[in-house]
Amino acid sequence: MVSTTGLVALATALALAAPPPPPSDPEALGGYHAFGENREREPVDGHEKIVTGSIILPLGLLRTGFGAAMYVMAMPQYCNRVYGPNASDQTCRGLQVYGLVGVGMGGLMAVTGAVFLAWGLTQRSRHHRWMREHGMAIAPMMSREVRGLSFGFRF
Repeated sequence: MVSTTGLVALATALALAAPPPPPSDPEALGGYHAFGENREREPVDGHEKIVTGSIILPLGLLRTGFGAAMYVMAMPQYCNRVYGPNASDQTCRGLQVYGLVGVGMGGLMAVTGAVFLAWGLTQRSRHHRWMREHGMAIAPMMSREVRGLSFGFRF
């Protein structure tokens, strides 16, 4: 028990005796930040949302077009020509409903794809703006041994 207490006392004394690390350049890797300084995080680049929107939007537009074509083909004046003389009025009305459902579903898909695409493009522009401001740093480097420029960049 005595050795454990002595070990704890020695570790505490050594920790309190060590001077705090000197402040360094905030742009340097592993540097310390000033009190209260928060570095903003890199925003999302929006790639996933752009891909999702660019897939769903054209599929929704296609489904809307095919639904509209189905509705027009199922109208009474075209129904018997397209589906044959044996097609009943009930069948034509059912196909019209199917066409309207296709228009509604395709329109919903197109709107969802447009929202995802706009959301992703907004995130991409925010990310590009952030990269312009934080992506590359040029700073003078002057000491007794070295004079020049220091380049830092993120990719």
